[in-house]
Amino acid sequence: MKKVISLLLSLVLVSMIVLPALAAEEECSCGFSPLIYVGPLGCADIVRDAGTENEQKLWKTDTGFFLSNAKNELGGLVKGALLNNPDEFGDALIKFVNDSFGDLALDNDGNSKSNVTVEGLNVPSDGNHGINHSFYFNYDFRLDPYIHAERLNEVIQQVKCLTKHSKVQLKASSMGGVVLAAYLEEYGRSDVEKIICQCCPLWGTAVAGELFNGLVELNADSLRQYAQDALPYLDGGDFLQALLYSLTEAFRVTGVWDGIINLGNKLVENLGDRVFDECLIPIFGSMPGIWAFVPAEYYEGALSFMKIDKSSGLYEQIARYRTAQSNVADNLQKAMADGVRVYIFCGYDVQRTPLVTAWHNTSDGTVDTKYASLGATCADDGSVLEDEYISSLEDKKYVSPDKCIDASTCALPDCTWFNKGWLHCNGQKAIDEFYNTLLQSDEQLTVFSNEKYPQFLKNDDHAETLTPVKGIQTMAERFKEAPSLLNFVKMIIEFFTVTIPGFFRFK
Repeated sequence: MKKVISLLLSLVLVSMIVLPALAAEEECSCGFSPLIYVGPLGCADIVRDAGTENEQKLWKTDTGFFLSNAKNELGGLVKGALLNNPDEFGDALIKFVNDSFGDLALDNDGNSKSNVTVEGLNVPSDGNHGINHSFYFNYDFRLDPYIHAERLNEVIQQVKCLTKHSKVQLKASSMGGVVLAAYLEEYGRSDVEKIICQCCPLWGTAVAGELFNGLVELNADSLRQYAQDALPYLDGGDFLQALLYSLTEAFRVTGVWDGIINLGNKLVENLGDRVFDECLIPIFGSMPGIWAFVPAEYYEGALSFMKIDKSSGLYEQIARYRTAQSNVADNLQKAMADGVRVYIFCGYDVQRTPLVTAWHNTSDGTVDTKYASLGATCADDGSVLEDEYISSLEDKKYVSPDKCIDASTCALPDCTWFNKGWLHCNGQKAIDEFYNTLLQSDEQLTVFSNEKYPQFLKNDDHAETLTPVKGIQTMAERFKEAPSLLNFVKMIIEFFTVTIPGFFRFK
């Protein structure tokens, strides 16, 4: 018996020596850890009655579904508008919204309806990996971010096994940053080699915080600017963009924007409470995933305004994410201290959603720059930081050349970049090249590592370039740098703005 035990012990000792060596021999030697792309909001289809003759996409919805619902309520909408009957108009509008989005609502414990499911959740099945091959992680944006964090951890373990790597790289886009925050809080950073955050609402977004507090404000200037900032990203070419830009300015001069705002304000005044009570609160207020966008300073007010039952499972999920959001900066700092390479990439100088009182925040059009950057001090959109503020800074190396941003107040100022004029998560060749530089580096790069990629960059979607921000430019200088019909029109409008004050307002 003793001989048998001795033999078994010997085999165990041998296995302890041999198996790690064999594992080491099997480990991939490509030098590039697998990349997992954590997708944005809406990265997975949400379907009602999947597999039946009544199957219908509720998110990533086909246009026909909306048009059909609108057609059903068109009579009420037209009649209510013509007769100036807000109740009839509201009945039709609210029914349209509920018919289109109502089935997305979760129950009081944060669970989806049984007939509403997510189709096509990606599951890694092979070990192919490299700079041009990433594993895509998608999810149901409505649900508790910790549910996605648990599945992300499972995917990470599977990818490590498939690729024979001990760590992965994570690139989070937009709401993917919410999933990342929950993952870091729950599972730490031991399996992660590198993190890239692209336009992520790491501390939330003002539009979610303010809407969840009922803070609605319509503003003509912000609506016009929102439309203008989207023009460079429209298909149709330079001529169409220049034409539409001229049209938006004509609307300004003739008062069309003011008329639209007056109409909108009447709708808000007459229907705001009903829309919140009968649509927004029961549908979007039921989603822990959307609650994750609420910044800390809006949270308590939102709980009250959105009428959250603090004894519910939904509240438990909402409250739990508060910890992940409040700790995300600290968790990223700890990750860097442990050797994880961390990069944060934000947009600025784009008009944010013009529906709320914080419409003046500089942003990428969706996420406020101060929240995506974990604390940058930002001038209002279209403005610059006060000279007195800049003069008070001991170190001005983190101040943007155009005086719009002070990055010294960021949680990670040395590895946070700002891309001027970049619409939320919009891709182009030069941005991909920038990411590839980060992904292929074996050391932590900083905003001072490469003259090509300083902290403040300027996005040109048509030319597909990223260039250093040079300072405050006139439109004539911009036209000389990037001659196009759109920039020519902007230059002419700026000329009249200076020559005839008050004729136009130009950003």
